[in-house]
Amino acid sequence: MKIYFKLPKLLLLFTFFCVISCNKVSEQGTEKFQIISEIKKEKSSPFYIDTEHYPGTRNSLPIGIFDSGTGGLTVLNFILELDKFNNQSHEDDADGIADFFSERFIYLADEANMPYGKYDAEGNTDFLKELVIKDVRFLLGRKYYELPSDSIAKTDKVPVKAIVIACNTATAFGLEIVQEAVKEWGLDIIVIGIIDAGSKSAVDLLNSVGSKDRVIGVLATEGTCASNGYPKAIQKHFKNEFQHDEIRVVQQAGIGLAGAIDGDINYIEPAVAKVRDHELYHGPGLNNPQYPIDISLWKEYNFETGRNLLVSKDSDGNIIEVQLNSVNNYIKYCVTHLVIKVLQKHPDRNINPVILGCTHYPFFKKEIRDHFMYLKNLDNKYGKIIPEDILLIDPAQSLAIELYRYLVLNSLFGSDKNENSKFYISVPNPLLPENQIDENGEFPYHFKYRRSINQSLQFVKIVPFSNQWIDEEIRFRIRNSMPYSYEIIFKEE
Repeated sequence: MKIYFKLPKLLLLFTFFCVISCNKVSEQGTEKFQIISEIKKEKSSPFYIDTEHYPGTRNSLPIGIFDSGTGGLTVLNFILELDKFNNQSHEDDADGIADFFSERFIYLADEANMPYGKYDAEGNTDFLKELVIKDVRFLLGRKYYELPSDSIAKTDKVPVKAIVIACNTATAFGLEIVQEAVKEWGLDIIVIGIIDAGSKSAVDLLNSVGSKDRVIGVLATEGTCASNGYPKAIQKHFKNEFQHDEIRVVQQAGIGLAGAIDGDINYIEPAVAKVRDHELYHGPGLNNPQYPIDISLWKEYNFETGRNLLVSKDSDGNIIEVQLNSVNNYIKYCVTHLVIKVLQKHPDRNINPVILGCTHYPFFKKEIRDHFMYLKNLDNKYGKIIPEDILLIDPAQSLAIELYRYLVLNSLFGSDKNENSKFYISVPNPLLPENQIDENGEFPYHFKYRRSINQSLQFVKIVPFSNQWIDEEIRFRIRNSMPYSYEIIFKEE
């Protein structure tokens, strides 16, 4: 009898906690973001898509790819150049023909809102997630603007048949929510993220070289490191392959590196020759409590000097501030601190491989490798943990393979021959009264990272790539490192 009377109370308590738990999950899920319902239901919303009439036959549709900037072009380039399969049988047998030769692509660089890696550091991951939802919405929709000053959007953009998140931070924080949102919109569109692909590549490599006495290094943005996306994914794949071994993972946040690569003046300003105000500079510094420049590691850094390194001294000649002002100096800083971490935590293990956990980083694979080799030759303590043949993993390869297999499985190959790919970039919307835009045409740092969700505002306009929005240094880098992709991107010039 006692049991009989207690069971209902226990069940009631259990039900109560389940309801609380479920409500909490729901609050953290799609219901938190009103833009998800706007996209499907609110015809007056600037983000509305007629999902009821989304194309049913999709072979001829493009593949959508987005990143927080131009870094994702390294992923696109890998996809374009991949030749791993026989294009007739689809078996794992290269045939001398690019595997995606029959496809076209739509690429979005959300340059106005980059770098994504800072939103978590600024305590604003919800806004980052909303940005990822908006990126996906753009690829699924038909609207864009010819110029940011245009008030009426053009509607001749083609929707996509698959979406690739070519951004590690966006994958870490936004993949699950956009996958759920796409389901809520009633669309059978795959959304593929890059972190799982990169982690699988690293573990697959250990299958051939062995896992004993190794550390997997991860160079990624602040946000990606904070999410622990790579360590979690690596451990998942590693346990499947090496049940009786353990793997160590060491991460280093590439503070400011992605921003510097894309020319973000919060991290790099080639025109200046003196230390900048801390309101303007947000990279590592002598007095940065989170990412300090350590004078005792001056030899290890081996910084470039001149305008590439801004130094302030007191009247006695003592250094009182240091700021990085070149991409290469950011690389030297980040690689040095990754190696120092491995040395401190696992002095008896080799760091190999290293995952380049941001799509911007493969642009500078040589410079990253060069600094590893510099440290190896600088001191025996580094030489013991850095192998001569250190491998830098670009996760794009595994992602491209996953995408190809999806097209095979769903019979979604097109027949475009890369002739009609389109490239878009976000710029601050000058017609939005709520916007703050500086003299450089960019969002000021604090405005950018302190915006809030659920405002239904078009903070940016998405326009086609042009010289006005892609500066010459970035174009030069794309042309030199990815000539085939460059011809496709800028084919109309």
